[in-house]
Amino acid sequence: MRLAVGRIFNSYQFMSFLERQLQINKSQLPGAGQGLFTKIDIQKGTRIVEYKGRLHRWKDIKHEDGHNGYLLYINPNAVINALGTAKLIGRYANDANGIIRIEGLRNNSEYVTVGSRCFITATKNIKKGEEVFVKYGKEYWELVKKIKSRKIRSSQPKENLALYFFTLKYKNQFNNRS
Repeated sequence: MRLAVGRIFNSYQFMSFLERQLQINKSQLPGAGQGLFTKIDIQKGTRIVEYKGRLHRWKDIKHEDGHNGYLLYINPNAVINALGTAKLIGRYANDANGIIRIEGLRNNSEYVTVGSRCFITATKNIKKGEEVFVKYGKEYWELVKKIKSRKIRSSQPKENLALYFFTLKYKNQFNNRS
């Protein structure tokens, strides 16, 4: 299916159209649950979907206790919380570089922030039927391993996985762009 992008005159209409070309299915990654798949070919550089959720200030959401893996830190005044938003499909993109890796599966997209919004954008051409994979960041997976090893040894409260990941990843990402 070829997209008639020239006939779509507004980016919001295009995003709405593209979201209808995505579906949720069982992920190809063992233990990952559901994944985000495309019903059409997507070209490199295309904004696939917006990562949506409730927008919070960091000071109001930092108390989360580590069970929320759907927080995306943009800046102190913009943290997207996609927990409890099952209909918002951007949250279903998994990371192919996680703890369990499958030969041949590679990340094909990245998070791109614009103001207080975040989009998943294709870094490679993605064929119809393929799963959308986005990089969570090395720090995220190191912390997941650390928390898993502590769970075996102790049942005491753990560090906040999601907040730690997004703080490190996005603060470092924006600091490196200057």
